[in-house]
Amino acid sequence: MARKIRISQCMIVKNEEQNIRQALSWGKGVVWEQIVVDTGSTDKTVEIAEEMGAKVFHFDWRDDFSAAKNHAIEQASGEWIAFLDADEYFSKADARKIPDVLRNVETSTKKGTVIHALCTEMFHLNDEGEVFSVGRHYRIFRNMKELRYCNRIHESLQMTNGTQMRYVMVKNLPIMHTGYQQSIRDKKGERNIPLLKKELEEHPENYDAWSYMGESCAGSGQTQEALSCMGRVIEQISRHGMEGIMEDRVNAAFAVWFSEVSFLPDDELASYEEQAWRYYELFSRTGITFPDVEFYMGRFLLRMGKETDGVLFFERTLEKMEQYGGSSSLKTPNQLGLIYNVLQAWYKEQGDARKAVYYGTLSLRFNRYQEETLARLLATFKNDQNTTAEQVYGVLVGMYRFENLKDKLFVLKTAMKIEYKELEERVRRCLTENELDWLESGQGN
Repeated sequence: MARKIRISQCMIVKNEEQNIRQALSWGKGVVWEQIVVDTGSTDKTVEIAEEMGAKVFHFDWRDDFSAAKNHAIEQASGEWIAFLDADEYFSKADARKIPDVLRNVETSTKKGTVIHALCTEMFHLNDEGEVFSVGRHYRIFRNMKELRYCNRIHESLQMTNGTQMRYVMVKNLPIMHTGYQQSIRDKKGERNIPLLKKELEEHPENYDAWSYMGESCAGSGQTQEALSCMGRVIEQISRHGMEGIMEDRVNAAFAVWFSEVSFLPDDELASYEEQAWRYYELFSRTGITFPDVEFYMGRFLLRMGKETDGVLFFERTLEKMEQYGGSSSLKTPNQLGLIYNVLQAWYKEQGDARKAVYYGTLSLRFNRYQEETLARLLATFKNDQNTTAEQVYGVLVGMYRFENLKDKLFVLKTAMKIEYKELEERVRRCLTENELDWLESGQGN
């Protein structure tokens, strides 16, 4: 019989009555105990946590996330700790995998180096519940006195005895994170900026904190403040290299700077062009692969009307995504539709039918209900005398569900729009008699 792994699920909370049930539910039947440290809730958070059987402790808030989290760790009696925030959770199916994963880690530990923590993916969800970026984080770790959180805000797990924390990357065990929803981001910005200002007053040379400040300002719509903070970090890297700055914070500094610049009003773009090229050259010299930087540089150049350079950077973005193996959260995956559409339109205009079809197909597989994208793809096929409507229909079958009336009508109307009569006739042949009658009655318009 497999040895039982004792896991203490820990979290710190304040006014989390909307999240606390889900935050505790995933651990039921998996963890040894559930520890909730409340830092001053005025809603029903504590009542719900106690009702669900959690051990609730109270901690006087002193503007220090690490202090509160470390207090929670000190209440834990398990061999391992799962420390997720209230807006983070495992699916129930994935949660059941955790004990076996830890048993495997302990088995390998007996044979060699002690592993202190698991590194797992984190899926950041937007307001629609869709994954818009993916990062990697340490949320499951050994319960040992040398392993604690550090930093007042944007706390990180570290070995307090100065040794290196050793971890193992675990695939297919993602944590879902709802904290990037816009309303929540606004509240976090209001909370985080004052704490970061306090940190920077005490430690003005803490460039990790400057990077976090730039990120918080960007999330709160404070563009110039974000550019100033990230510019400070980047200029430090220019003078002294990356020493003393976490790679994740270096990535954020460049990505946020380029992102903010790429969204500036048209009349402000030109004044940043020289600086953008200088910063991109500096970023390239770091040797870091972080696709978000290429994407936002490409977007900036396209906004400047420099289409050739913008397309080059969008293609470079796709290349970097294939190479990427870092832990920083990427925004680029959520922008793939835009990238594919820009490349499709560009290559169609250049007369490169092969690449136009390639990127158009990728875009429609990303989101098949894009009329303009489909129209460009069908127009490319229509202009190719060597491609028959039957062959085009065969391609579309791989992207659309022709047993679905919505998909049939979408393709049919797009074919009609560009006057591709051969394809229109082919699609009509897959309509049932009732569907044809319905369409000809005018109800399908």
